[in-house]
Amino acid sequence: MARPSKGDRAYHMVKFHPAVLQRLVDKATDAGVSSVSQYGADVLAAHVGMPEHVRELNQTPISAARKIDPLHGDTRGRCMIRPHREVSERLIRQAPDHKVSPYIADILAVHVGLPEYARLIDHEEVLPLAM
Repeated sequence: MARPSKGDRAYHMVKFHPAVLQRLVDKATDAGVSSVSQYGADVLAAHVGMPEHVRELNQTPISAARKIDPLHGDTRGRCMIRPHREVSERLIRQAPDHKVSPYIADILAVHVGLPEYARLIDHEEVLPLAM
């Protein structure tokens, strides 16, 4: 049986700290969504203010006991996140220096309660001048 289309989506390979990736798996499982990628895409849609592109998060689950398979095959902490193309375009505009994959990693690290793994520099911070 064919699955319905999720629409025009962009693809971002994102590298996470292992603790962040595990927390994403746990949160996606708890939320009952179909995959970590979909969970990430839904969080990003909400983050950029486009709730119309949230597909599964906070929806009535088909099966409350749905379990996400453990991530396999990538020991480097990478995960493909596939947000709707409009969400991706907004993320690209918001990302410092248009570095969208690290920006996505930072958004999701903060979302799962691990802001210490956010890597991009806050461009509003300034270093103290040497006296």
